[in-house]
Amino acid sequence: MIPELKLWSVDGSRGAEPVPQLSQMPTEWELESVLVSNPGMLEPRLQLVGRQTPAAGGWLDLLAVDGDGRLVVYELKRGNLARDAVTQILDYASALDAMTGSELAKHISDRSGEAGIQRIEDFEQWYADTRGGDDLSRLLPPRMVLIGLGVDAAAERMARFVSAGAVDLSVITFHGFRRDGETLLARQMEVSPGDGGQPPTRAPTTAERRRALRNYLERHGYEQLFDHVCSDIRKRLPQQGIWEQPGSKGIGFQLTEPDDSRSWKTYFGVQAGYVGRGVYSVSVLPQGGHWGGDDALGRLGASVHLGKWTHGGHFLSFKSAEEWEQARSAVLEFVDAVIQSRNEHREDDHEDG
Repeated sequence: MIPELKLWSVDGSRGAEPVPQLSQMPTEWELESVLVSNPGMLEPRLQLVGRQTPAAGGWLDLLAVDGDGRLVVYELKRGNLARDAVTQILDYASALDAMTGSELAKHISDRSGEAGIQRIEDFEQWYADTRGGDDLSRLLPPRMVLIGLGVDAAAERMARFVSAGAVDLSVITFHGFRRDGETLLARQMEVSPGDGGQPPTRAPTTAERRRALRNYLERHGYEQLFDHVCSDIRKRLPQQGIWEQPGSKGIGFQLTEPDDSRSWKTYFGVQAGYVGRGVYSVSVLPQGGHWGGDDALGRLGASVHLGKWTHGGHFLSFKSAEEWEQARSAVLEFVDAVIQSRNEHREDDHEDG
């Protein structure tokens, strides 16, 4: 049961006068407006990206991205939270979770720039810029936060039951008081994710993975040749339509498809110590020859020894800068062939459109 919160005004003579409590805000819009102007009242490092945006079955009160890059859905009530608020926010969040990354990015971009929310022309690019290169895979599943000036027993019970599992649901109450024409709000976390169970874990960000990879490379003395190989390949890749995926022992360069969708068809990876201590590798997923055709992959295989990659596809390995120089021209020729074919497919798609 949530404890009752009381407030007293104490004067110099030690007299204590109770401050009248508000049972509700005048309107939900007023409460929203306060929070939009002061997002730190919700949590630190929060960036609001939507307000009153349409969703399946209703309107999302507030939509935000938290400091870890997760999407957060806020449902507000000007008075006490009731059980319907729990089902409502689950409905909204599940609708967002069912969207693809591109659908969600468009949903947010198209509805930004209103009612105190900043305008975001390209949410996917904005997210990468503000998240150190992270892609939208970190955005979902969304967190859910219920906000009201209190919560009834049924809603609290349901919220605790849901949050004890894998669902990230919180309940925040703002206890309102009125004194001398001013409204005072006291924030209290009533239900936290993991209450009664295991708290949800957070996946490392792209920036954190990049730092961990750098530490690994430096610790084993891999960084010089690794950086050289990455630079050789990265210079051949386009400036747009590419994102980097750092891993524990290497990095992947992933390109969008000709229709700008994201998949793993066009992928080049560089690893150090993954296939053996002191061994470097360059990998291509099965569809890596997709846009270059079998001829390009065949020419590469005729010039260097290609092994079978553990995740499917092919890889070549080398142990020194000298061995890389021997394979370098064949590898870069293959990269060029893939990029050229990909660009031709992009032009064909645009002409057909």
